Amino acid sequence: MADKRILLESGTNEVEILEFYLGGQSFGVNVLKIQAIEQFDPERVTQIRLTHPSIVGTLVFREKCITLIDLRKEMEAEGNADGHTANITDTTPDQALVLVMEFNNLKTAFVVDGVDRIHRASWESINSLSAFLNTPDSKFTGSFQIEDREILIVDMEKIVSEILPGWQQKFAIPENESSPYKANRATKTIFLAEDSALIREGVRTELARCNYVDLQTFPNGESCQEEINRLKKKARSEGGQVTDHVDLLISDIEMPAMDGLALCRWIKDDPILQQLPVVMFSSLINEQIARKCDEVKADAYITKPQFAELLVLLDHHTNVQDEAEVMAPA
Repeated sequence: MADKRILLESGTNEVEILEFYLGGQSFGVNVLKIQAIEQFDPERVTQIRLTHPSIVGTLVFREKCITLIDLRKEMEAEGNADGHTANITDTTPDQALVLVMEFNNLKTAFVVDGVDRIHRASWESINSLSAFLNTPDSKFTGSFQIEDREILIVDMEKIVSEILPGWQQKFAIPENESSPYKANRATKTIFLAEDSALIREGVRTELARCNYVDLQTFPNGESCQEEINRLKKKARSEGGQVTDHVDLLISDIEMPAMDGLALCRWIKDDPILQQLPVVMFSSLINEQIARKCDEVKADAYITKPQFAELLVLLDHHTNVQDEAEVMAPA
């Protein structure tokens, strides 16, 4: 595996993609999600009845039981939302591999036909899905060409959220969320840079529940950068600040065209923009990535899908708490 100390230098806008395959189709996943690649061993699997059809059972991994998902069956059952047709075929147990991944603070294992190699690429070379295809139903966040084949980047978070929906729901903001800051929240404009349509809709729903109703979303860091640049020029012509038009940016890390670390570095290196608060909201937050967030001067970072904790960060960095105290009657 390549040396990530070089690749993951903060804000380089690079990524390492592990190429794996299901039948005749290549797929990809960020190497940072991979904990281990192992031969599939049926003796380590405990089958579970009355579960999702794509769940094989539980797998013993480092003395703990984790969910094992048949990724071939999951892709074949649902089809490909972006119009691609994967040639998925059965693989005998002695040929199959297991990819153990960790994201959203959760370990999950996936059965695949095999792996090819790791590709180092710039996020600029990752193609976003078209607006028509990038829907909450899509299992992919983008693709890139390598040699004579197209590698589809799999939205692993979406797959897990569909198969294990109860796990994500426990992080939701309570339906009856009540706060003295609610009125002030409605006055704030929040930007969200996120390539997953599922997560964009999830953030919109959760924030609207607590009255952060002015949310503008962008499918990648590059489109968000373009809008912030436009606001920068507008603020300059008006003699104001960018923060007159946007109060805070929530950004994913993994995104086509420009990733979140590169976007944050661009903002914080600009004397005009650096006052804009940036909160990294990513499935990849761990000790190593937290250091990278600090290096690009992110104001805060938190793991998806911890929406309740995200709300606390928004209240703090948009100053709704201070404003509520000023407006409170003596």
